[in-house]
Amino acid sequence: MDHQIREISYWKNVKSKMRLQPFVHAVESSAVPIAIADPYEADCPLVFVNDAFLKLTGYEEHEVLGRNCRFLQGPETRDADRQALKDAVRDKATISREILNYRKDGSSFWNELHMAPMLDDHGDLLYFIATQVDVTERMTRTENLRQELDEKTTALRDQAERTHHMAREMTHRVRNSLALIQAMLRMQLSSLSDDTARNALVGALSRIQAIVEIQRIIEHGDLDAKIEIGQIISSICEKLDHISRAQVVSSADRIEIGEELVTPIALIVSELVTNAQKHAYGQEDGGIIAVTARRNGEGIALIVRDDGRGLPADFDPRAVSGFGMKMLLHEIDHLKAELRVERGEKGTAFIVEIPMQPEA
Repeated sequence: MDHQIREISYWKNVKSKMRLQPFVHAVESSAVPIAIADPYEADCPLVFVNDAFLKLTGYEEHEVLGRNCRFLQGPETRDADRQALKDAVRDKATISREILNYRKDGSSFWNELHMAPMLDDHGDLLYFIATQVDVTERMTRTENLRQELDEKTTALRDQAERTHHMAREMTHRVRNSLALIQAMLRMQLSSLSDDTARNALVGALSRIQAIVEIQRIIEHGDLDAKIEIGQIISSICEKLDHISRAQVVSSADRIEIGEELVTPIALIVSELVTNAQKHAYGQEDGGIIAVTARRNGEGIALIVRDDGRGLPADFDPRAVSGFGMKMLLHEIDHLKAELRVERGEKGTAFIVEIPMQPEA
């Protein structure tokens, strides 16, 4: 008991000496809770607290002087906050942090703590001074808003999943209908001898096939999932490979794109491959139509190259009046892409430079 009395007397004496410090007068009557700790004493104890601090924490003055301020911490105080305070004292650094503290009666409050080293005229450390602000109401309000936002986000996500499931079901039915139409058109194609009619029907078949494959890929994808461009290209080329004697092959870099690019890219590939099948070779000629997708800086270079008869020197894709070319150019313009035509010693390459969209 005598030891405890002597200790209380000692810290009261320390506080009395603190009152001789000029800066103490400015903080003693402050409405903001303030505490000052001495880093040169063992365990960096509190040597001064004002009345606002005592009112906030519920302690008496003799219960806090001489103690490290960690007595305000409790079972749910975050370890990261504890460590941050230790690091700030070790590094003699300024820190601002929201930390869960506890009053004498055991009730908790969120403390917006600001702690800084106090230096003398030579830059040497004198004390640590800390201010406290009870921000429990603000933190509670923020947490409530976060929970409400999480609940709404979950509800929206669930609704999106249900919508996606319905869309997949509709896509499946549309794909089945298109497959039936496609089978009927193939039967009609086998009975046609007129080249103009055959070319028109081949074009229609390839576009339908592209749409069917788009539907299949999207149907089996997850909500918001990215799709590899190689999957699209190889699928389209596989379906178009049997239409003529020219073999259709594909290769691609690993490039993931969003759904918004799937349809345009599939239609572009389908149209360029079909054009090569119809115009680059004779009816009995064979060859190779190679489709590639490569990274090109921040964009994609989509290339369809054939080894057929080639194009006239004055060929201008924008001067072609056919429906297929108009649709192709529409998709290219929609993507803000560029179309180049390169003539080789044998065959032609159509190169579509597609800028990668930010959302893709």
